[in-house]
Amino acid sequence: MTNTRQNLLHSLFGKRVGELVLLLSFLLALTWPLNAKAEIPVLCDSSYYSKYPYIRFVEIGDSIAVTDEEFLDEAAKVIFKVNKYDLPTNDTLLLRWRDELIPRLNSDQMQLYRVLLRGAASPEGPYNNNRRLGVNRAKALYDFFNKYMETPVSEEQLVQQIEIEDYRLLCVLMKRAADPDYRLVQALYDDYHRKQAYGKLKERLKSVHGGRLWKRLLRDYFPQLRAARMLLYFRKAPVIEPAAVEVPTFTKPGMPVPVSLSPEVLPAQSWRIPRREMLSVKTNLLFYGVYMPGYDRWCPIPNVAVEYYPKNGHFTFGASLDCPWWIDYGRSKFFEIRNYQLETRFYLKAKGSKANGVYGPDRNYKAPAFRGLYLQAYAHGALYEIGFNKNKGWRGQGYGAGVGAGFVMPVSRNGHWRLDLGMQVGWFSTQYDPFQYENLINLDYHDGLYYYRWTGRARDFKKLQYRFSWVGPTRVGVTLSYDLLYRRVQKKGVSFRASEAYEPVRVNEANGANKPNEANEPERRDAQ
Repeated sequence: MTNTRQNLLHSLFGKRVGELVLLLSFLLALTWPLNAKAEIPVLCDSSYYSKYPYIRFVEIGDSIAVTDEEFLDEAAKVIFKVNKYDLPTNDTLLLRWRDELIPRLNSDQMQLYRVLLRGAASPEGPYNNNRRLGVNRAKALYDFFNKYMETPVSEEQLVQQIEIEDYRLLCVLMKRAADPDYRLVQALYDDYHRKQAYGKLKERLKSVHGGRLWKRLLRDYFPQLRAARMLLYFRKAPVIEPAAVEVPTFTKPGMPVPVSLSPEVLPAQSWRIPRREMLSVKTNLLFYGVYMPGYDRWCPIPNVAVEYYPKNGHFTFGASLDCPWWIDYGRSKFFEIRNYQLETRFYLKAKGSKANGVYGPDRNYKAPAFRGLYLQAYAHGALYEIGFNKNKGWRGQGYGAGVGAGFVMPVSRNGHWRLDLGMQVGWFSTQYDPFQYENLINLDYHDGLYYYRWTGRARDFKKLQYRFSWVGPTRVGVTLSYDLLYRRVQKKGVSFRASEAYEPVRVNEANGANKPNEANEPERRDAQ
């Protein structure tokens, strides 16, 4: 049967059929690795980070627990002044982070796994004040690190511990210094810690040796306790060996057959650049259904608002304009308003938190960060002219302020369209003058003009001499918003919403590490 098929092929295609089949097969083997849809994880030279003792590499699921002594030896630390939590401007660690370490982390696209953060205060001073210092010192160090990272730390990655009065670290320092009172202080701490009686522990330490021990602790050890410390855990990058590509062998004698192929360029893993909303435009849908009883017609209120979303935190800032402009001179009806409002919102869910689902496992943008329940404060000013007939009209101006609350929910699959349900209550004060059509004094004189309703002497007339104040609901909204501008996370800059992807990743022949093309290396974000 085999000989019959070979004779048939030779009869149809000639003597060169073997060479033709061999050539096509060899070309297919060459191109197959380039077309394979393999995912290439980003690799980096982790040995570079060995000079930073506070950087560790772990696998997912590895324990990040450390002893107090390990944490003291390896954690990056910033020492604060007494009763202060502002970062020192000339701290060597912070300058090195800003200028060297964090730009390298961003460039290598290191996959952050956990951040172990600890803020502390020394035991002197009131307990509640020490709690405030510990929290704010940890936050100051965390905010500095987060500000320069292109992919901010999520709530899932942050493990925070506040030592209100760091007796644990005090005992470690005394043990290492071979302090003669170490065993006494350790025994007192163990006893009162078991009872959770830290106030009594402090009083007991102040009384030891007639107060001399406390003075020595205050001088020799307490300055080291006024600190924030941090350990950084990153994912270990897998080692990828180029797979050997087997090429089919043929019985044709004299034809060289390659054993394996190692292409220089491998297919890149492509994803959309993670984005965060920066500016949205919106309008209150309820205002388009307004009916004015005295005007006897529907009077939609055109309105537009914008909301600015910072990079981090809970607060946003917005402005709005309401501008109905309906005029019917034939019936002396006017509905003309210019209302300008400024506002700030506090979202209970901060930008970038785990609960908001900003990113999915594939690093794609998933949902808006600022959503859910919010609280609001606002101030506004208005100019208006309202008239219902020839004898009933008002012209004036007003201002007010108040508070509000609402709830924001996404209404589109990608989260860029949102619905905002909200209400405001506040105070509004206005100064105004009534006006009418034609002259009020001389009813027989018709000049087709509008006059203020004033029957006194003309020289005594002053504008805006009437006043009215209101306290209560000032606005109800069903607002539709759209993210007009977004802020890129992986690249510097602001753009209209569009899809972008990284350039292909090339294999570095020297160490086998995948790195971005130099032209597309992410830039370090400017400090805010």
